[in-house]
Amino acid sequence: MIVLAYLDIKESILLKANDTTFKVLHIILNQIDEESGIWYADKIHKKEIMNNLDITITTLDKHIASLKKRELIIREITRGRYKLNSEIFSI
Repeated sequence: MIVLAYLDIKESILLKANDTTFKVLHIILNQIDEESGIWYADKIHKKEIMNNLDITITTLDKHIASLKKRELIIREITRGRYKLNSEIFSI
């Protein structure tokens, strides 16, 4: 069975979850460059996430590490660049 869910909309299941890591993922999905499918973990993107969720940089880094551990995002060769795991997500 295939389930289709839009994860980047206001009513996203990610925002309904009681897991801040999924809320971070929701914001990342909205920050991804649509052409390349890459999320740039730069100061501007991180600041937006921290402000939206009222978290510190240390907490954000823990959530990003959790997303990497869960293999939801995969680090690119270049530091600070991530792609969604294409086995799980379809952009």
